[in-house]
Amino acid sequence: MNRLQPGLDPATSSMLETELGYMNFPVNHDIPHLGLGGFYFNGIHLGGISSHQGIPFFSRQGEEWILAHTGSKPASLPSCPANAPTQITGTWELPSRRVVDTYLSAFTTSTKRYVFPIIDEASFPDVIEKAYNGHPDQPDVLCARACVLAFTCIGVHMDGQLDMQQIEADQCAARARRLMPAILSSPCSESIQVCTMLCMYKIFTGNVAAAATYLSVAYRFASMLGAHLDPASLGPTPAQYNPYSSQSYLRRAFWHCYMYDKDICLRAGYPSIINDDHCDLSLPPNYKEIDDFNSFKDGADLIPGDMRLTIIKSNMIRHLYCAKAFRTSEVDLLKHIRELDAELESWRISIAPEYRPSLVSSYRMQLESDWNKAKQCHVLVIHFEYYFLLSLIHSASGRCRILESDGVDHRANVNSCQHLALQASRSTLANLPVVSQVLNSGDFWYVVLTSGSRSSSYCTFAYLFVLRYFIQYPMSASLTIFCNILTSPLNSRAGEDLELLQRVPRLIRDMHAPTLGPGDGMRLGLVEQFVEELLRLGRCAVQKTTVGG
Repeated sequence: MNRLQPGLDPATSSMLETELGYMNFPVNHDIPHLGLGGFYFNGIHLGGISSHQGIPFFSRQGEEWILAHTGSKPASLPSCPANAPTQITGTWELPSRRVVDTYLSAFTTSTKRYVFPIIDEASFPDVIEKAYNGHPDQPDVLCARACVLAFTCIGVHMDGQLDMQQIEADQCAARARRLMPAILSSPCSESIQVCTMLCMYKIFTGNVAAAATYLSVAYRFASMLGAHLDPASLGPTPAQYNPYSSQSYLRRAFWHCYMYDKDICLRAGYPSIINDDHCDLSLPPNYKEIDDFNSFKDGADLIPGDMRLTIIKSNMIRHLYCAKAFRTSEVDLLKHIRELDAELESWRISIAPEYRPSLVSSYRMQLESDWNKAKQCHVLVIHFEYYFLLSLIHSASGRCRILESDGVDHRANVNSCQHLALQASRSTLANLPVVSQVLNSGDFWYVVLTSGSRSSSYCTFAYLFVLRYFIQYPMSASLTIFCNILTSPLNSRAGEDLELLQRVPRLIRDMHAPTLGPGDGMRLGLVEQFVEELLRLGRCAVQKTTVGG
């Protein structure tokens, strides 16, 4: 681990080497391991992440540790109300067919079809026909009806009202949920589509527990139909490849499930559903060329983010953040950190220089004005994903308690890990203003609210990504920087770190859409309050040390 991370300049490295001393804190070995639900710093279990709210909380040991360094206990935050099931209102069973046809036309003529593989386009017209004209007691007809309801739910949530008939997304989801007994008894393409779309809807409406449940069913059905295997390994590929055939849909649906599985695992601490050892993770040839975002074309696989990073997430979960990983020796833990660091660095080097993230302290992300919104959002996402994963990989060293093993002193390796986690966190917060610039660039929210552009689907994804996924980046970074302030309050960069934290609540407010639902507003308000509390405690730590408390 004693090496200079590529992308980290020598001056920054030298500065970081003086920031973190060899700190020893009392450790309670009786604290249970919480997997991804827990976070650690220098062997101290500080707390966990609420899978319900997504907001960090401090353990009793964490509160005592903070009190010792600041002279103040962290304040308690209010709780978000629990997600109550939507009650069905009205007597309709299906929206009018005209409404469904309108949303289908909007989907198949927009970039959403490249970004969100939510339906089997080859067979979906037949699904609609069966839903409206089939015998209502037949299981396949019930599956078709659930599929139409789930699709309308996603369409309304993404595009708003496109027809005179007012349809509410939560009412469509509630009616699809009522048909789950038929779905569970019928492993088929329609069942996969229903569960994938309901998983997606639950993620974007903040109910991660329900999303994980739908995801488990979707993946199990997809694997029953062979979607976890590369179609090329199952037989010769037809001369005329159809990216929208039913077999191609199943493979894209698998990747969608894979992405959600690893993200839910990282966000909520739930065990991963998909075991990589049972899957063929071969990516399509020339996958994810960033310049593909300059012009959308049939066959493009533009699933949000980068699936190569998702595979690294999976490896990270398996080696660093699972029950087995928490029982590994510190020597093996540091070995896994080195290997994952090398894997992530290999990905970084594979990105063209004009899009490549860097840890150089002066580096700031550049999003060119001539890039379309989809490309801007993609470059933005891979930057923050890189910083987030780099920080999580090296933050795992915080579990190290015995810094000497087999006669070898591991303190330098642990400190090197913490330096890199700290610099990645600083890069996250330093580049956070770019997010606000993109979201507030005039046409962005117009595009999101009106869906009036070819890039609207990817911009809509970016808005949802901000509300549901993006918040984890400043949350994780703020915690890492906060811990460094508390342990090194007199460091020359403590003041700069406090300034970084001070800007976060305002930047989060700037990322809000012009209108927010009450649930979204409350969750983002809690995020702001949490970071403001970290800022208050950080200032207390500096003041306590300055006055000799």
